[in-house]
Amino acid sequence: MQEVARQAVREHVERHSRAELLDQVLDDELPRYAEALERLGR
Repeated sequence: MQEVARQAVREHVERHSRAELLDQVLDDELPRYAEALERLGR
């Protein structure tokens, strides 16, 4: 089961550039931490 998951992750990474992956993570995670980031910026 773990090997299937590893292979799926490898294939996903190979299909997408690191920049695209970073953009996706930022789009997904920044809203979650927006308030904390705003407070830190003060």
